Amino acid sequence: QLIKTLPDHLNAEIVLGTVQTLSEAVDWLSYTFLYIRMLQNPGLYGIVNSANTLKTDPTLKQRRLDLAHTAACLLEKSHLIRYDRRSGALQSTPLGRVSSQYYISHASMALYSRHLRPNMTDIELLRLFSMSGEFSHITVREEEKLELVKLAAKVPIPVKESPSEPSAKINILLQAYISKLKLDGFALVSDMAFVQQSAARIMRALFEIALRRNWSGLTKLILAFANMVAHRVWRSQSPLRQFKNVPEIVSRKLERKSDIEWARYA
Repeated sequence: QLIKTLPDHLNAEIVLGTVQTLSEAVDWLSYTFLYIRMLQNPGLYGIVNSANTLKTDPTLKQRRLDLAHTAACLLEKSHLIRYDRRSGALQSTPLGRVSSQYYISHASMALYSRHLRPNMTDIELLRLFSMSGEFSHITVREEEKLELVKLAAKVPIPVKESPSEPSAKINILLQAYISKLKLDGFALVSDMAFVQQSAARIMRALFEIALRRNWSGLTKLILAFANMVAHRVWRSQSPLRQFKNVPEIVSRKLERKSDIEWARYA
């Protein structure tokens, strides 16, 4: 499994400073369990003619070099590191540090870099969030479609995609979590828990990216969404909803009288 996520692990080591060159990355791989498994079963890990390879290269240094080089190229393509092919130097970038700090995959960071714009709307931001690679394992089950359609009608921000698409499901579940809507299916509750847990760090990562690009409008929008996820209160709702002992009817009346300034509550 390490080969699939090797770029993300290598990025974390580069950010920490424990790996600064390609040769150090090759040495770092020799301390992993992947290296032990490759020595025991080289054919399973894509090493052709393994018997001869182990004779000429008993430490599989060339295979480790290929893996490290491929991972470094992927990270460079995603703008997470600077890779000097001549000297083998590996240097972290601001995006790479954000990726490491918030455990965001290099694929998701590349997606954010391509699609983030300074004038994004709520709809566009939630759509980008739902396309994150962290949710690639979430699928729409047949028995969930009817409930997702009902939830889509209740959430405040329109979802343009069909509820049968995974990205629409993620979008709907995030809004349902903030809105405190009740779910019927156990599988949906499980998926919502995962979306909610990932939402906080993804929104913070998006906030850091927008902040580093000096996009004040988008930074403010993402920070608002990060707070909405944390407190489960929409911007249009009264901040008093954060307190459980405030009756629902009181919160609704205050929200209807939106002309009352917050300073007057004191």
